[in-house]
Amino acid sequence: MSVARATERRPRRPRRLWRAGLAAAAALLLAAAPLAFADAVDTSRPHTIVVGAPRGFAPSDRLDARRTGRSAARLPFPAREAWRRQLRGGIDAAPLVDADGDLLLTLTVPEVVKLGADGRERWRVRIGDSAPLAPAAITSDGTLALITSSGLAVGLTPAGSVRFAVPLGLRGRDADVTPLALDDGGLVVAAGRSLVELAADGSVRARAEIPDRATGALLAGPGGTLVTTESGAVLTWRPPSAPRRLGSFGGLPRRGAALADARTLLAVIDGRRLVALDLPTGTTGVRLGGAFGVLDGPPAVGVGGVAVVLSTVGLLLGVDASGNEALRVAIDRPLAAPPAAGLSGLLGPVDAKPSPPVVIDRTGRVGFVRAGGRAGVVEADGNVSIAAERVCAAPVAVVPAGEERMAIACRDGTVVMLAR
Repeated sequence: MSVARATERRPRRPRRLWRAGLAAAAALLLAAAPLAFADAVDTSRPHTIVVGAPRGFAPSDRLDARRTGRSAARLPFPAREAWRRQLRGGIDAAPLVDADGDLLLTLTVPEVVKLGADGRERWRVRIGDSAPLAPAAITSDGTLALITSSGLAVGLTPAGSVRFAVPLGLRGRDADVTPLALDDGGLVVAAGRSLVELAADGSVRARAEIPDRATGALLAGPGGTLVTTESGAVLTWRPPSAPRRLGSFGGLPRRGAALADARTLLAVIDGRRLVALDLPTGTTGVRLGGAFGVLDGPPAVGVGGVAVVLSTVGLLLGVDASGNEALRVAIDRPLAAPPAAGLSGLLGPVDAKPSPPVVIDRTGRVGFVRAGGRAGVVEADGNVSIAAERVCAAPVAVVPAGEERMAIACRDGTVVMLAR
């Protein structure tokens, strides 16, 4: 009988040990909790993280992270003036257009203005004592992010309140390169020879130095952020790795470049040549030479990879990936002149100043505004609709602003909406 009782009690010892071990493990977890979860989300302060490509008709300069200048919305044809607004303060940077068709404009004074799709001023916000030198960018969560000339990173909500204001420790007067909004909600900034990557809340999460001064605009490349420099070099950067050189255009891409496909970067070099750089090999090829005067870059890249640029002699030119001419349209009024007058005499007066880069839509329509103020839209078959002979004295940019809507911003603070 005693043996039987002993046999019955043996299984209970391991169970008591198991329970004791479980209690000890629970105690250890409770003791470790303050360390393991010190950065856990506070349930009393909900925080939403939005990722993905920024939304809008023009959420960044040249419309997207690849700087293609290609619009998902159709451009208006024929194009007519819908409204005109005169703002207090000049405009040097291209406006942005959000998903509602509202325009966001950074001024030459330290203010940001939001215009509704109807042209009415929604809000106006002062951003300190210095204005940005480069265009702003809309991030994944709708924040308007900009860098002021004092080196301050500022983020504004869609309602116009300040989301963050962070000193970057950079020479703000060098921050004239268009920043890049990342799909994770962050932002990459270039100033002189410095690169800075910001988190969605504006905090700095990575820094790097490059051997030459950045220029134009940062782009989203297949292996990280693409950087063009004043010497023509092209670099790629993905933290925590150091920036890496991919090749060189062999000249100055003053207004930056456009990524035509996963391996081809296009830029107007020295104002005279449209050059393609093959990113995997670093080799270059000229797609369009300087026989047509100065070329206004960067190019717009249409469906099928056709690159479109304006020239100072009034020609809209398009070339395909093989360098074959796909488009040639004279958008300036011809003048009656003998052949001896030359190409410029036949086409009309030459705009010596650079014109804003063109935009293109999914159907092949091209929106343009010349340096002299002539604005309109060209259809894929070459038909031209002129909206205004002189929309303003000094246009800065043309951007899509909704389905069959297109906005033009001018240096004197004039904003003009064109629509069908």
